[in-house]
Amino acid sequence: MPRIYLDYNATTPLDPSVLEEVINTLKNYPGNPSSVYEEGRAARILIEDSREFVKSFLDADNSGEVIFTASGSESINLAVSGSVFAYMENGEKKMPHIITSQVEHSAVLNTFKFLERQGVETTYIGVNEFGELLMDDLLSSIKENTILVSIMGANNETGTIFPIKQILEEVKNIREEVLFHSDIVQVIGKNSFSIKDIPLDLCSFSGHKFYALKGCGVLYVKKGVKINSIIHGGHQERGLRAGTENTAGIVSIAKGLDVFKTDMNEEIKKINTLGSLFLDKLFYSIEGIKLNGHPVNRLKNTINVSFDGVKSETLLFNLDLYGVSASAGSACNAGAISPSHVLRAHGYDIKRIESAIRFSIGRFTTRNDIEYAVSAIKKGVLKLRANPL
Repeated sequence: MPRIYLDYNATTPLDPSVLEEVINTLKNYPGNPSSVYEEGRAARILIEDSREFVKSFLDADNSGEVIFTASGSESINLAVSGSVFAYMENGEKKMPHIITSQVEHSAVLNTFKFLERQGVETTYIGVNEFGELLMDDLLSSIKENTILVSIMGANNETGTIFPIKQILEEVKNIREEVLFHSDIVQVIGKNSFSIKDIPLDLCSFSGHKFYALKGCGVLYVKKGVKINSIIHGGHQERGLRAGTENTAGIVSIAKGLDVFKTDMNEEIKKINTLGSLFLDKLFYSIEGIKLNGHPVNRLKNTINVSFDGVKSETLLFNLDLYGVSASAGSACNAGAISPSHVLRAHGYDIKRIESAIRFSIGRFTTRNDIEYAVSAIKKGVLKLRANPL
């Protein structure tokens, strides 16, 4: 029986070219990048070359700095908490106000909740049934002590794309000094992206979403933006992220982006085609299903579907037996018993939420994988509908 992996939004397999680069780095560059002797200098050169490549990929040039971290979550924490701590350290008397959406990844929401417990004023903006941000609510929430707005580039559960360029411009029109951060974890490696086109103050992403290693992330910080470190120790990463750099992980980020950039247009076209095929075949083959999120303005690799009369946990168990890997939402919430906060924010009823499954395809997905998966999904759904618990 084949294994069909349809959970690329959770993590991607390591690309063979990235693996080769990682092995070379581990074998031939053992030095601590902060050391002054030859092995350390060689590792430092690799890191700085990788940093320059990432800046080039982002089309950032000299507009800002790239900071390497251990994950997308750490990058988000550094951006959000670091901005707040820098503001508070500046001697401002009034506590800062920060804004995000109700459908952000838990890395953003839990950082906001942490800061809320420290006395920071927070606002969570809702979405409509398609996952579109309620823009009037966002803009009317901006106040004189608002220092940061954090809105994701694309939702990890539904794939709904946020028009962050438009949101950024409208926020800045109201209050220019408000920092704008975006979690673009699900954007990088799926779509093209340019800081020149979308001049974010801060943005975060993670290597394992584009076929690089787990345990490595990136934070872009625009020139002139002040944030404070949240990990204290040495002076690595421009003094913003203490700890010996993960040379192999950093190299894997650059190589992963290089592989994507080389075949970007072809890969995007292929994945979009397979995503549309998968969705069409699902709706043709199985009755009583609903697409969650935006029907058009979404990542085409992400298909979040609810199956009438079926519990997602039970269907996922059956799909695993049939050799298909998928998820009920964010991998970071695996094991959580509460319904998806993303789908709840859409206003869906509990039955629709509890029957939702996210399928996400990627670089190594084939048409045969789609055919087999749809057949397995249909088999599992019909079986559970015939024998409800």
